[in-house]
Amino acid sequence: MFKKTFVNMDDPPLAARQMYLDWKDEIGLSEAESRRAVDEGLKALRDYHEARRREAREILDRLEREQRLGIVLLARPYHNDPGINHEICEELQKLGYPILTQDSLPIDDDLLERLFGDEVARGEFASPLSIEDAWKNSYSENTSRKVWAAKYVARHPNLVALELSSFKCGHDAPIYTVIEEIIESSGTPYFCFKDIDENKPTGSIKIRIETIAYFLKRYRERLVAQTARRQEIEGRLARFEAELRARAASAAVSV
Repeated sequence: MFKKTFVNMDDPPLAARQMYLDWKDEIGLSEAESRRAVDEGLKALRDYHEARRREAREILDRLEREQRLGIVLLARPYHNDPGINHEICEELQKLGYPILTQDSLPIDDDLLERLFGDEVARGEFASPLSIEDAWKNSYSENTSRKVWAAKYVARHPNLVALELSSFKCGHDAPIYTVIEEIIESSGTPYFCFKDIDENKPTGSIKIRIETIAYFLKRYRERLVAQTARRQEIEGRLARFEAELRARAASAAVSV
């Protein structure tokens, strides 16, 4: 038996009531059983998301240590299916680029403070999880998450963006330009495969992946070089500061 039950997942007691009314006759479900089932189901979902975020944080920390790049998939949940995404993600992973989904991005306080803290302090938006500065038409939850993930990628130096969208997904069309502008305004690489539900030759997709891989290799080389230059400058400044402090201390003793 298949039922397309409407369930309000944002209100667990209401969700339990809706499930009870729809299934009580078929399986002899009680309201108490329905409430327990909903509570357990939502707990399992929270545990799953927390586990994915912990895993993603480990990946991010490793990328930073090793000065490597990771790719954030900006897409609808169904684009995680290799049959729908033409195995684009798998091919990039084979080339050494870990793929993070927009819902697995870690939201640890220290990381959010590092990425968004200055802007929140200046009052540019209310919280690290806000998208009010970039998108005010919040009519779709997945669209909002996609915009926020784009902001996240734009602020993390070890992440680049890969956007997938399907021709029939009308909710994606209004934010094409929004996503692109958020990411490219920060100088972060942005790649997209639009209308991937159309029948496109596999060969053309592989050529694009090879092009992306070549670009990312060069981008990482620049990232490593910039980091080395920054560390050298910071080292020189630290030595100069130490010398000035030593001179000031020596002058104070002489007086």
